[in-house]
Amino acid sequence: MTQEEGRRWPLASPGGGLGGRLRESLEDFRVEELRPEPLSGEGEHWILRIEKRGLTTDQAAQWLAAACGCRREGIGHAGLKDRQGVTVQDLSVHLPGKSLPSLAPPPGLTLLTVDRHHRKIRPGHLAGNRFVVRLRGVEGERGRGEEAAAWLLRHGVPNYFGEQRFGRDGDNAAQGRRLLSGERMPRLDRHQRGILLSAVRSELFNDVLAERIRRGWFTRLLPGDVAQLEGRSACFRVEDAGVEGERFQRGEIHPTGPLFGKGLMSPTGEPGALEEAVGGTAAQTLAQLADAGLEGARRALRILPKGFEMAWEGEDLLLRFDLPRGAYATTLLRELRESEPAAT
Repeated sequence: MTQEEGRRWPLASPGGGLGGRLRESLEDFRVEELRPEPLSGEGEHWILRIEKRGLTTDQAAQWLAAACGCRREGIGHAGLKDRQGVTVQDLSVHLPGKSLPSLAPPPGLTLLTVDRHHRKIRPGHLAGNRFVVRLRGVEGERGRGEEAAAWLLRHGVPNYFGEQRFGRDGDNAAQGRRLLSGERMPRLDRHQRGILLSAVRSELFNDVLAERIRRGWFTRLLPGDVAQLEGRSACFRVEDAGVEGERFQRGEIHPTGPLFGKGLMSPTGEPGALEEAVGGTAAQTLAQLADAGLEGARRALRILPKGFEMAWEGEDLLLRFDLPRGAYATTLLRELRESEPAAT
């Protein structure tokens, strides 16, 4: 739920209580897309590896479309990257039978490499993201922060949708519900509609995850859970939590939460009752999401960071870690910076 509505999703861990200042400069937040496969070096799609500073992905895509004389829809990218930071990502442009024109990037954008591939980059077409983050002026106890990091590496980070999902003013989900209800709104293109409807589903997912944490279920795999293999989207229902529990503890499988829509695979038992309770408070919205044609899907409730490193530089903390696609670095950082009693 948004900050304006006065609700707060709980931490999963005891919290590090480190505090610290985030994004004091663009260099304090660096993210690099990890490609899911090598480029083929041939094909009708030109792939540009760019570094941008203080620009949105859409601004970079608009520039490339204008430079290549094509429509914005012809530019592909795997995801939207933050404006407030230094980000490295790929853009694709479809130019069948044509060479890439001479490009003069605008201020804040650097062209790193150019290659070719046989297909357009689609949303979600990445292996994950690599982050380098600096927290400045850390005031909390270092030992406690390191204990919180160890907890997260063992049990996982709650896979909340981050605040970016809900818009600059935190009201994307509220606007999405207005859109679903048929309320008259300013003209929206397909992309804008998708952002608002995704925010509605993201908010409900976060509500399910928050309630699971409050009940002390975050570190457990439950009978009836719908689980996913690490790095996969296919799901299966957990019939025997004792048998699957070892794979859960090793990080090979994760329980999932709902992205509500038609045809959603739902859990049974206690996790099923939890989702029904959350969904019951928004029954009309759930029906509207299905009527709008959104397909139901499942999302892992936890993520396990890879390559995690912490390094102290005076009062600053430098963090390095990789996260899977769709995961938010701000969620991990919140667990380290804030503090509250852990769920029991």
